[in-house]
Amino acid sequence: MSDLALSNSLINEYLNYKFDDNFNQTKIRKLFKYIKSFGLQNNHSLMSDPAIPRALENDPLIEIIDSCNDSDLVQNTVLKLMLIDEPINPHPVYTTINILNNNEKLKLKYGATYPSAMDKNKAQKHIKALLSDASYVRIIDGYVASSRKWNDNKNLIADIIPNINIDLIIVGADKNINEYIINQSKKDELKELLLNLKEVKATQLNQNMHDRYIETDKLKILLSSGLEHLSSSSSKDFTYIVEIKNEQ
Repeated sequence: MSDLALSNSLINEYLNYKFDDNFNQTKIRKLFKYIKSFGLQNNHSLMSDPAIPRALENDPLIEIIDSCNDSDLVQNTVLKLMLIDEPINPHPVYTTINILNNNEKLKLKYGATYPSAMDKNKAQKHIKALLSDASYVRIIDGYVASSRKWNDNKNLIADIIPNINIDLIIVGADKNINEYIINQSKKDELKELLLNLKEVKATQLNQNMHDRYIETDKLKILLSSGLEHLSSSSSKDFTYIVEIKNEQ
């Protein structure tokens, strides 16, 4: 099963790119921003050339499929959508994304899952690199300051946050319980570990919160569970998903 479907014109554009120099560079650049594996029907005109199927055998993006209508084509994809390159009315059965329309964007996200028994050092290293050029870092985790987790969390924060002249903002839970609050003492502890920070700020949301994430001016990192489970000593699974902000 392919990941998504392409309109006939985009399939032809991709084949032009692959086999011919005469292709639309704007469309190909846009297409490569979103492209994943797609189905190429075995009744496509190019397939009559015996050399073409052999040339496509090792193409990681193409899956040769039986001929079908567009609705079936989309239904037999993982993402259940079709990339198009021309304005059409919304289809009543399946979803389309016009790659040339700046108002229609398919947000790409990147992530990884670490089972409970797996070392999470690689995840820590990646997240640290993602934050390395941030203008600010905001951590949203309702239980980051929990008294039984604080020592581990503050050391983890000190490891992944760049020790540069930026603001670190920690948003805690809406709980008037001291152990859940980033008080001045805890802010001072972080400042001692990250001496070059511009400022450590702490706020509380005035609503119940569940989502945990780390946010910068460039991206948002969604966390499947509390920050403490990014530690390799944690016995729980951990997943993080990276979303680029203000993507063009």
